[in-house]
Amino acid sequence: MNTNDSRVSRSRARLIEAGKELLMKNPKASLKEVAEVAGVGRATLYRHFETREELILEIARECFKLTSQVLRPIYTDCKLSAREKVRRGLEALMPLADSYHFLLSLWNIAEGDLEVLAYYGQQMDDLTSLIEQAQKDGDIRKDLSIEWISSIIDAQVYSAWWLIGQGQASVEQAAGFAVTSLFEGINA
Repeated sequence: MNTNDSRVSRSRARLIEAGKELLMKNPKASLKEVAEVAGVGRATLYRHFETREELILEIARECFKLTSQVLRPIYTDCKLSAREKVRRGLEALMPLADSYHFLLSLWNIAEGDLEVLAYYGQQMDDLTSLIEQAQKDGDIRKDLSIEWISSIIDAQVYSAWWLIGQGQASVEQAAGFAVTSLFEGINA
């Protein structure tokens, strides 16, 4: 790789990180603001991302790729029970809060992207298989539909990320809240 390629890669990575940081705090942040935080000129920015939507889509794609990289080893570990995979998966997802927090308010831009949808679809398929196994093992109730349970898990993840983003829970607390709520409920 020549120096120019590595410089281009670093600029792109800085823009993506700056975009995550700014969009998490202000979903209406402009490309100009992103370029300033990234420490690159506007010409460099526009060579990578012509529009704000392109940047948001790239960040969403990066986030979903990262999620797959984090979850895949857990979900494919044959030595773990389904319940343990769910627990470890929730714990592994919590540190990604900063990467996803901005998507809570900008999902409408990413939801139509085919690559984002492919990652999300695969992740939901994996979750469905995991829930089915947990139901078979007796760790999750069989009288609740897969769709309901996956919606609950999805909501717990986003709720936990929201609390982390707002500074109302640490990563460890949020993971604990999600695991406890899922397997023990909220009753006293």
